Formats: sequence, C-alpha cells, structure tokens
Amino acid sequence: MCRQGGFGLTGWAAEAALLGGVMLLYIVGAEIAAAFVAAVAAGIAVFGLARGENAVLHIAVGVVLVGLFCLAFLWLRANPEDGRLTVAWLVFAVWFTDTGAYAAGKTFGGPRLAPRISPNKTWAGLAGGIVAAIVWSLIALGWYDGRALLPVVFAAIATAILAQSGDLSVSVFKRRYGVKDTGALLPGHGGVLDRLDGMLLTAPAAAVLLYLADRDFV
Repeated sequence: MCRQGGFGLTGWAAEAALLGGVMLLYIVGAEIAAAFVAAVAAGIAVFGLARGENAVLHIAVGVVLVGLFCLAFLWLRANPEDGRLTVAWLVFAVWFTDTGAYAAGKTFGGPRLAPRISPNKTWAGLAGGIVAAIVWSLIALGWYDGRALLPVVFAAIATAILAQSGDLSVSVFKRRYGVKDTGALLPGHGGVLDRLDGMLLTAPAAAVLLYLADRDFV
C-alpha cells in the first residue's frame, strides 16, 4: 500500500520481522519476539529515513501493528487450557462488532464517527457493534464458560471499541495512499488485511491483559 505495490529491501526487512518474530515466539518466548519485531521496525525507520525513502515511517508502524497482532494471536492460541475458546471468542466478537455496526448504521444512521477517515461509520453503528459484542460475549463466556458477567461485559465493550479503532487505523493508511483495498488476494473482499483489520488492536490488547495476569503460555 505504502509503496504502490513496490517491495524492495524494506519489504524484505518487514518480512524478516514477521517471520523472525514468529520463530522467536516458539523458541525463546513472547517478550523477545515482540522486542525483535519492534527493533526491526525501528531499523526500517532509521535506515529508510537515512536513504530518503518515502513512507518509511508508515511502513514501520505497519510492521509493528501486523507483527504484534500475529504474535498475540499465536500466543493466545497456545494456551493449553482455553486457547481455542479465547481465540474463538475474540474472532467472533470482532465479527459480531462489524455486523452489529453495519446493521445499526444502516438502520439508524446519524452523526458520523470519523467522517474524514471512514464516512460510512456512525456513532449508532459503534453502539450497535458494542451491543452485538456484549450479547456474543455473554453467551460464549458467561453462559458457556461460566465466567463473571461484569468482566465479560467490560471485555466486550473494550473489544468492540478496539475493533473499530483497528478498522479506522487501516482506513487512515488507505486514504493516505489512495487505495481502495489493501490487496487483491480475496476476490470481492480486497486484501487479507481488510478482513483482519478489526483484530489488529484487539488481539494484542487481550494478550497483554492475560500476560499481566501471569499466564505465560509459550
């Protein structure tokens, strides 16, 4: 996106950050893997600026966002006790947020959430996405898994807000570089990032919270 389809040395460095981070996750743990991704992203920014490359700071930010998302998603899934449930809840919470936001936005309309970034998003849509995420979370975590309802509601609200924020973050890049889709790998759906943008912030946030709760899975 940032280089109009170009790859070059910066692209290979970005690939090294993602692949190396995933390898380190399973070899030495999440902390070193995350630090490696951040270090490579910083290197991309420094050397890119020194060479006068365009958009290098945005590329570095993209490496961090995508890299930490990949690490967080794999780390969450690695929990031998409830990794599957955690990942399933997160994925469907984001999908229900998108569906609820679309339905509420189309039905009620109203003030725009971020008109300069994504003119189709509304505050009503955000509210609808939050409600949908809460309903799904209460079913999956409250009823099925028997967790306390108040933390489940708070988790659903935070997930819905972060999902919409991730979507808007990718929209900022797309508008900045004048592209409609992040890629063409999925016919009719744009790029893979168009389908996963809502998880860019939600997965790292969930992983950080669980990590702080001293649940080291890998």
